[in-house]
Amino acid sequence: MQIDWERCLNYLRGMLSDSVFKTYFAQTRMVNQTPGHAVISVPPGLDIKVYSAYKELIKLGWKEATHNDTPMEFEFQPQEVVMQAAPATDNNFKDFIKPSVPLSSSFRFENFVPGDKAQLAFNAALAVAKNPYGTQYNPLFIYGPSGLGKTHLLQAIGNYVLEEDPAKRVCYLTSEDFSQQYMKCLREGRVTEMSDFYRNEVDILLIDDIQNWTGKYETQNEFFLIFNALHQAGKQIVLTSDAPAGEVKNLSDRLVSRFSWGLTVDIQPPDVETREAILHKKAEERHLEISDDVLHFLAEKIASNVRSLESAIIKLTLQSSLMNHDIDMSIAQKVAAEIAPTLRRRVSLDAVLHTVSQHYEVAESKLTEPGRGTKEISKARQVAMYLMRECSSISLQSIGSRFGGKDHSTVVHAIKSVKKEMETDAAFARLIEGLKNSIHD
Repeated sequence: MQIDWERCLNYLRGMLSDSVFKTYFAQTRMVNQTPGHAVISVPPGLDIKVYSAYKELIKLGWKEATHNDTPMEFEFQPQEVVMQAAPATDNNFKDFIKPSVPLSSSFRFENFVPGDKAQLAFNAALAVAKNPYGTQYNPLFIYGPSGLGKTHLLQAIGNYVLEEDPAKRVCYLTSEDFSQQYMKCLREGRVTEMSDFYRNEVDILLIDDIQNWTGKYETQNEFFLIFNALHQAGKQIVLTSDAPAGEVKNLSDRLVSRFSWGLTVDIQPPDVETREAILHKKAEERHLEISDDVLHFLAEKIASNVRSLESAIIKLTLQSSLMNHDIDMSIAQKVAAEIAPTLRRRVSLDAVLHTVSQHYEVAESKLTEPGRGTKEISKARQVAMYLMRECSSISLQSIGSRFGGKDHSTVVHAIKSVKKEMETDAAFARLIEGLKNSIHD
């Protein structure tokens, strides 16, 4: 029964900020499920009002996971419950650490709208799913900007394979999951168990976002060994990244070489016709009646990625429910006004540097020179990195190169730091939005 809640959590993870998800949802678990009722256990110290505020979103996620409207409630645990010692486990790797993340039932080939910009990736993923023991596309490496459907295709492969043959052993993980597994096993002296598990208990390995392995050489080394063993055994490997393997900074040359053995395909942002088709599909999946005019309006206004389009459909549903009003152009305009300002506009990096330099009264040369600099320079540099990522389609590696050769992880840290401060400081969030809107080429 826990798998249904894991699927719901995967949905919520994609719709909420990292801080909200980790604080209020990451440690929850299902403790009871019957055909007419479900109970979710919540750790102590968390406010029930928060869960009430997210009630509609949770209901949508639960329906996505279970395809029904089973009533559910949250059970708040007293402190002593979670203070109890965890039950002892044996030496089995599956009991020691979760070896796979549950696949989302909503990620299927039939509800993916490829368009021209993702057709090759779609065809390659489907070919792998139909013949998971073929060697022509092994590994399959899919890359492209965030939010365009890489995870969808990755999990669609897993869902298709399992539906055709439930006995197949499919393992889906993010690169961060794999890294954490390895570090935990390293601390506990159980790396051999981890290696044996992947070599002997996995038929198809799906790894998401390998760009997060930049500079993690021990993790890369372990994956290299596992990759070789699986590939030699004819077992399928599929990987995703936000950039081609050769452009992922501090990724070992031998992994880059291995990843080029099979097929590398990319996904690009969808054109307006494809965006409209995606919106139609998302509306149909939720049994929503939305006029073609409204969908066309949103397709033109929201030009970022598939995740933003899905967010628009969800926001339409919520707004319609809150206002007790059919979805019309007025609601669509309200939703577009919420989403569109946050989407990346194509502006030059020079324009971003100029705007940030003026506001913080720091010379542009100081922002881009090597070294950390003063606290004020460091803060301005982080803001500039964040705005470059928000206002252009440039890669993280290219952004880092503009700032004295900073690596991928430094840029990621800067972006996360700015996002975190925006979530806790309303004045700072308004400042960032003001700077974003003032950038002009």
